[in-house]
Amino acid sequence: MKNLPRALILDLDDTILESYGNPDTAWLQLCREFAGSLGDVTAEELQAAVLQARDWYWSDAERARRGRLEVLQARRDILLRAFAEFNVPDSPLVTRMGERYNQIRDEAIWPFPGAIATLRRLQTTDIRLGLLTNGNAEMQRAKIERFSVAEYFDHVQIEGEFGIGKPDERAFRHALEALSVEPTEAWMVGDNLDFDIRGAQQVGIHAIWVDTHGNGLPDGTIVQPDTTIKSLPDIVKLIS
Repeated sequence: MKNLPRALILDLDDTILESYGNPDTAWLQLCREFAGSLGDVTAEELQAAVLQARDWYWSDAERARRGRLEVLQARRDILLRAFAEFNVPDSPLVTRMGERYNQIRDEAIWPFPGAIATLRRLQTTDIRLGLLTNGNAEMQRAKIERFSVAEYFDHVQIEGEFGIGKPDERAFRHALEALSVEPTEAWMVGDNLDFDIRGAQQVGIHAIWVDTHGNGLPDGTIVQPDTTIKSLPDIVKLIS
């Protein structure tokens, strides 16, 4: 392990908050609620089409960047592509389903066990704390306020507010500047191998991967974290 950091930069979703653990289940719930409005289409058939459309949508980096910032429009685009499989035209139903899906996801968001206590513990140290999260400004800020997360951080940076998100090195450099530290003096902690780990390493930040689901590194990945932990509370052991 490297020398202890002067600053920790933390991701929000699926690092502090359990946000995107099982989206397939959320889509299935939505499809079960609305499949009856699409004639003979079953919930399972609709879900299969939605998941295929979803995977297509998020597979393109630029499309995904726009989608993170305009989440409801991204949901509409995914649903419209799925509806096309059944020759179902655009209608107000698409917007209602997109809004309902967001509601289902929001209702499932909750801090991981020990996460808030860990932030409270980190706040008692001399280590400066930064929050670096991608996504829509309004939605991310609402989550931060809902769980009173901002009070633990010296700097909060949201993609939709700053205008640039991970893994762009400018997002990391801005966070470092705000925390008044050099890259070698900071650790990045997050669950996303590409955005959090590769993004941090490209500017010289020690990158700690949170293996949220305990599955280990996926086959074929070229990203190698500097350190791996199972959950955010494990970070306390690293700085003790």
